[in-house]
Amino acid sequence: MKITKQYVKQLIREELTKTQVRDVVDDAIKKQLQKEIPKVVEKELEKMLKTKDIKTDIGEIAKKVIKKLYKDLSFHHPYIIDRIKV
Repeated sequence: MKITKQYVKQLIREELTKTQVRDVVDDAIKKQLQKEIPKVVEKELEKMLKTKDIKTDIGEIAKKVIKKLYKDLSFHHPYIIDRIKV
């Protein structure tokens, strides 16, 4: 007896219910997305980070964070600054 591809597909369809098929397809889609999304996001970020506007925005945000950290350390925790060895 020769088993054809069509016969195997028919057997699988008979055995699986619609919800089972949907679950299998959903799992396959999730796995594929988990592989592709990080790559796409990384490419888009690389494109965005090359623009001058984004670089200046990141610089301004970093300055604000450093200023706030310095103020917090100097006003609320002056002993931390005294412990720094130069």
